[in-house]
Amino acid sequence: MVMRRFRRAGLGVLFLALLASACASPAPKAILAIAPAQDGGVRLLLADCPDYRATDLSLFADVEGETGKWSVRNDGGASSVRDFGVLQDPPEGWTSTGSGLTALRDGVPYVARVDGGVRERVLKGRVPFTLADVRDLAEDQVLVWSGGEESEAVGRADFLRSEERCSP
Repeated sequence: MVMRRFRRAGLGVLFLALLASACASPAPKAILAIAPAQDGGVRLLLADCPDYRATDLSLFADVEGETGKWSVRNDGGASSVRDFGVLQDPPEGWTSTGSGLTALRDGVPYVARVDGGVRERVLKGRVPFTLADVRDLAEDQVLVWSGGEESEAVGRADFLRSEERCSP
């Protein structure tokens, strides 16, 4: 009788553990990367995900009181643009929607974001960074989100390869 109670309790704990792991947040998906531009600026790169449609890209200072933002919006087409120059005119098929950010400054933390989706499912990305993070990259590296407020350097070729990151 005592053994049966422990077995039932053990099964209940196992069930709860499986349920919790099934509901846990997925690992960060690196669909957006930061790359240095040849002119010393910053570029935003999107992973080449089949069926992914970016709707908005933005970059803003992650500092209280800073309201400036650079942002562009997809005009509705199935844009194949995967490389965006920050603080530059948007590529064809995109419209500038925020231009209060006019320059990136040393020592200021920034966040780049992309909103979009695959088919009818939302898939967003973000990358926190500073200009020093970008300057520290090797020529063949980009910065990607690694969770929370962290980013990490990865190989540009590895980032550009589409993998499981492309599914919501």
